[in-house]
Amino acid sequence: MILEPLSNIELFYSEKISEKEILLVDEEFHHCANVFRKKINQEIFVTDGLGCIYRAKIIRIKNNVLTSEIIDKIFIETYNENLILCIPLLKNKERFRFAIEKSIEMGITKFIFFISERTVVNKFDDIKVKKIMIETIKQSLRSYLPRFKFLKSFKSLKEEIKENDSVFIFDLSGDKFFSKDELKTGINNYFIFGPEGGLSQNELELLSDEYKNVYKLSNHRLRTETAIVKLVSIIT
Repeated sequence: MILEPLSNIELFYSEKISEKEILLVDEEFHHCANVFRKKINQEIFVTDGLGCIYRAKIIRIKNNVLTSEIIDKIFIETYNENLILCIPLLKNKERFRFAIEKSIEMGITKFIFFISERTVVNKFDDIKVKKIMIETIKQSLRSYLPRFKFLKSFKSLKEEIKENDSVFIFDLSGDKFFSKDELKTGINNYFIFGPEGGLSQNELELLSDEYKNVYKLSNHRLRTETAIVKLVSIIT
């Protein structure tokens, strides 16, 4: 099985995959059996979110469980594991979702969501975020379900970063433009954005004094989600 013919498929997601069979349950069962009306002996494509896309034949639909037999699979290597997008919670939920979706579509597989001093909202729904991510990898035919964590402060974000990691902070106060040539291989690259009001001076000093790397993406002020999409289009 090669990747090109997959461009017109419907992709499903499952965490219930054995050596020979794949089970679709809950929403994935509903989408496959009720929305797309797949029947026994029809083929479906399923990702495990760990890099594999499976081609399988439906052999049983019973008790809200769809069972399929694995025919073939392809493993798709990711080249973006060391790119970590650090996004603050945004007041506008649709813009927050937009930033997540577009980043995944372009290949980001690791996220850190955090609360900064100027964050307006402070509630994080990890179940909803995972659901958005599943929907996005299915729509964009991605085989990696991104990993993410939520941190309650900017200080916790700093503690997440190791001594040898590379850090890029994006703020209009930056005195230089970001270039992809500055990415480091073999170590984690953290890309940090502020919320609608930007990072506070305390937050900028907390990291910029140590790493001295505050960048800008434009001479004009960009919305957070716009800056994120522009950055991701550069690094991927």
